[in-house]
Amino acid sequence: MKILVFSDTHNYLDNAREVLRRIGGQMDMVLHLGDHDTDAMELKKEFPSLPFHYVLGNNDYSWDTPDKKMVFAGGKKLLLVHGHKQRVYWNYDSISYWAEEQGADVVLFGHTHRPVYDDRGRVMLFNPGSISMPRGGTPPTFGILTIEENGRMEGAIMEYHRDMPFCRLKG
Repeated sequence: MKILVFSDTHNYLDNAREVLRRIGGQMDMVLHLGDHDTDAMELKKEFPSLPFHYVLGNNDYSWDTPDKKMVFAGGKKLLLVHGHKQRVYWNYDSISYWAEEQGADVVLFGHTHRPVYDDRGRVMLFNPGSISMPRGGTPPTFGILTIEENGRMEGAIMEYHRDMPFCRLKG
């Protein structure tokens, strides 16, 4: 199973659309981790053959979008949050412990606009960075989470390039 992961699009959808046009057909699901949930709703309309799951970010105000969501995929529990309530700017300990308490196998979050992939703990930490407004000197990024039939999970942070193939940043 291959899962495409976006966060922090902030109403700038050109890059996300291009990613979906180029590799969306190879994906089984799309996750959007907030800022802006309305972007996820728009992309869902434009790419109706793909299942979408999304959560609220700190810049979202929808009444019917959850601020956290557990998604079951490939026999794994994927916990989706934006990360601002778990204070991911300060450290990743809080979100890691919280996700473990929730019974998650992986916690997917955004908010920092900086990619993170760490599979050394009990819960995998996965932040795709921002496809629209990256910070920290990274290019625009998105994530691909692969869950194999044997249950093995692997995350990849991908650099977005409009006129070149996407390449793996880290992970």
